Amino acid sequence: MQNRLKKVKEAMNSKGVSALLVTKSENQVYLTGFHSSNCQLIITADMNYLLTDFRYIEAAGELAPLYHVVLTDHNVTLYTFLKELGIKELAIEDSSISYAEFKQLEEKVGCHIVSGDGIVEGVRVIKDEYELEAIRKAQEIADMAFTHMLNYLKPGLTEIEAALELEMFLRRHGAQALSFDTILVSGTRTSLPHGTPSQKKLERGDFVTMDFGCVVDGYCSDMTRTVALGSVTDEQREIYDIVLKAQKAGCDAIRAGLSCKEADKVCRDIITDRGYGAFFGHGTGHGVGLEIHEAPTLNGRSEEVLEENMVVTVEPGIYLPQKFGVRIEDLAIVTASGIINLVKSDKELIII
Repeated sequence: MQNRLKKVKEAMNSKGVSALLVTKSENQVYLTGFHSSNCQLIITADMNYLLTDFRYIEAAGELAPLYHVVLTDHNVTLYTFLKELGIKELAIEDSSISYAEFKQLEEKVGCHIVSGDGIVEGVRVIKDEYELEAIRKAQEIADMAFTHMLNYLKPGLTEIEAALELEMFLRRHGAQALSFDTILVSGTRTSLPHGTPSQKKLERGDFVTMDFGCVVDGYCSDMTRTVALGSVTDEQREIYDIVLKAQKAGCDAIRAGLSCKEADKVCRDIITDRGYGAFFGHGTGHGVGLEIHEAPTLNGRSEEVLEENMVVTVEPGIYLPQKFGVRIEDLAIVTASGIINLVKSDKELIII
């Protein structure tokens, strides 16, 4: 935590920020390891304050002396405390604070308010060893779940039943939570990139797309596999092979120093050159950590450049409306020479 705070303060200093109010829950957890429904952090050049109420004050006390813990009640509020500190300029995380809260800060504190958005996220984007190990553990459980599902999927199951089995397996094997709502779709519904499980029954000849992940020690995993039930058509095989080629090319290309825009282009060009560019409408990937979607973003508009120990997904896809879709997704650590792929599950076409 001391090292993370040090880096955040360096980032604040480089932006000319003397005081930062941290309100985004993931950023609070990153800087404290403290989970609470009532918490505000105030970071200055020489002090760190954590404000919380009676329900959490004892647990928060364990963060002393790194944080000066302040009990809030009807007499002491965030606004009165900030005013007492005499802060003249305050940076806020404007993407996680409401307009009403902003107005309260203006009216009750009276200090000059500036944007501090992205300060903590800019530090979070490079993962430390603790974070990488948590993500590895989460991905190991996800890989185990995929292997389990290969033996579980069969015609006659509904998508909801299959998704429930997948989620139960993750929980039984150590997941604290799901990274996001499981995507498990089949047949024509695989053309929905973020389709939700339905009462549709799995049928022979269906593609089944499973996009899922779990949380370990607060950190997410993320993977996608598309498998076939019983048989595939020539068209299904062709589309699968194009996506697989694009996905492998992306994995081969990614390394520190490569722009996110170029990483996206590597995958996209292969799909476009085969005539399916219009059916790949999302980005090639995104960062993963405390949040399932965080920096960096691998798409054609990104100005970010990949750095060592970023964790990103590589997930091109083709979605043919009313027919079927294919997505293949790996989760990888960026290194100077390439990637460390955390997903061990086979991605060649599997016919169950």
